[in-house]
Amino acid sequence: MSLWNLPMGRRTPISSYLALLVLLSLALIQSSWVQFLAISGVHPDFVLMAVVSWTLLHGAAGGILWAIVGGLCLDLLSGGPFGLTVIPLILVSLLALLGHGRVLGGYLVLPFILAFPASLSYYLTQMLLLDALGRSVAWGTTLMHVVLPASLLNTLVILFLFPLLRLLHRHTSHEQMQW
Repeated sequence: MSLWNLPMGRRTPISSYLALLVLLSLALIQSSWVQFLAISGVHPDFVLMAVVSWTLLHGAAGGILWAIVGGLCLDLLSGGPFGLTVIPLILVSLLALLGHGRVLGGYLVLPFILAFPASLSYYLTQMLLLDALGRSVAWGTTLMHVVLPASLLNTLVILFLFPLLRLLHRHTSHEQMQW
């Protein structure tokens, strides 16, 4: 089985393309329309919350693949340094793996708990990468006026996004229960 739950050597189910379309749509919305959803200049990061959600639902392979594809899309659509999104998303996916397979992983409690620390990790990694690339980072101001408010907003976003992605996961997952 491949990373998208696609059977190798057989025809690809349409539902797997639907999962890819959802991720690409979230990246496009985040890179183009998100300014209309900003609250006091802070916007939600849909791809980040989708990666956290998909990792909790699908595990390492699906979560890391979504981090790579979503991060590449955002990197290609932004004016920032290439890799500034994909690297933090992969790290956040690895962090979210701590919750995969847990009893509460399929329910809204665990994603809600993980959204804030995952967001903090994502933004701090981006800031560290910018600093390592020689870009000026106003650490205190950015933490107070961007990172903390955006992390709180992402915590609210996951309350709506996770149930939708859970439905998509149930529709695209073809795993059989084994003893």
